[in-house]
Amino acid sequence: MQPNVIALQETHLNPCDKLKIPNYTPYRTDRTTHRGGGTALLVKNSIDHHPTPIASTSFENTTVILDLPNNNNISITSIYRPPHGRINTQELDRLFSQSSKAIVVGDYNAKHAAWSVGRSNTNGSIIHDHIANNNLVLLAPLEPTHFPFHHPSSSTLDFGILKNISSGDATSINDLSSNHNPVAFEINVNASLASPAKKVNITNWTIFCEIIYNRIPGNPKMNNIADVDDCIRQFTCNITTAVNLATKSRVIAGPFRQLPSFIVDKIKLKNRFRKLYQQTFYPPYKRKAYKLQREIHEDIVNFDNNRWLETIQGINPEDNSLYEMNRKLSKKFIPTPPILDTDGMKYTPLGKANAFRHSLENSFQVNPEPYCNSHIKKVNRSISNYFHNLHNTSQPELVSPQEVISLIKKLNPRKATGPDGVSNKALRMLTLNAVTHLTKIFNKCLALHHF
Repeated sequence: MQPNVIALQETHLNPCDKLKIPNYTPYRTDRTTHRGGGTALLVKNSIDHHPTPIASTSFENTTVILDLPNNNNISITSIYRPPHGRINTQELDRLFSQSSKAIVVGDYNAKHAAWSVGRSNTNGSIIHDHIANNNLVLLAPLEPTHFPFHHPSSSTLDFGILKNISSGDATSINDLSSNHNPVAFEINVNASLASPAKKVNITNWTIFCEIIYNRIPGNPKMNNIADVDDCIRQFTCNITTAVNLATKSRVIAGPFRQLPSFIVDKIKLKNRFRKLYQQTFYPPYKRKAYKLQREIHEDIVNFDNNRWLETIQGINPEDNSLYEMNRKLSKKFIPTPPILDTDGMKYTPLGKANAFRHSLENSFQVNPEPYCNSHIKKVNRSISNYFHNLHNTSQPELVSPQEVISLIKKLNPRKATGPDGVSNKALRMLTLNAVTHLTKIFNKCLALHHF
């Protein structure tokens, strides 16, 4: 059984690193001051939720609120407490104040006899007293979770604290080679998880351009290959961050379109074959995917036709269903205004159609084929001189911002993103300083022969 939520600590991720698991939405808080640390939460796509950033100097944390029915929300926090320093209970309270029910799990780096073997430490006593004084529930595994590589003792540093949730179960899983065991939590929240609403992401490209204009310098400094790689990472991060900040989700009202299970199974199988082909380029996978695509299209057409037939057969003039269907299908006639043609105003549909026909015929005439012997000779002479004077050089021809802009304009904005997560639409909306920045990267790669 797949977990509904996955909490990670000490992710050691940089802002440009990817964190993606199929069927999960990732949220993360990366440590940007120095190496190490970092927390993340991955929530199942089938659960309606929203992130809630919480500022803290005592805990590194990532918090998400699950939107349950009847406004019965639960906040879930993945925290990492560095081993040095004293825990601030006020910041710990802030993690529990986001909703009436809260679950805070992670690496506390705190030891106490209530959940760990061996000696207690100061932070363990602080957390133990805080749990007892605030009517919280401790949820810790019976087995140790931390096994130091260079020390024989083991302890329990990874556990959970619950607010307004009566009980749960925690198990330390000894399946990985890390010095920290993962912990599986089973918590009954006494509520069924809400199904996600249909949402569409809308990007305000004006805000995107403003963010790009303020964040990306037009003349980056790059002296070596390491600088180029770092500049590329920063450029990618700035674009993805700008897209996220300029994008809002809007809920679409209306029922879901439920396809039959056999069509859904075919869609899953088709996607599996398509992914296999993309990974292996094995032609039979491609043929099977195309064959399934045709079958899916025919099945959906038949399914829609059958639904429409059932709807038509279910119309009854006695229960106003005939009136409702007529109101949905009928459209108000909007008269078109008269059109001015070369010989006067046209009022009838036939006259308007002829006016359009005459206008299009006059606009789209076949151009005469250009032919000029002197121009052809001049072009041939220029080409011959270019190849005659061509010589090898160590310095390649550099590209200009105009060339980059012309190439970007040719990108199809409807294509899916690549591994970097930058869409073609975002590239087409880059401001001039960002295009100049990108041109500098291209030219530096050419100059350093770094590809």
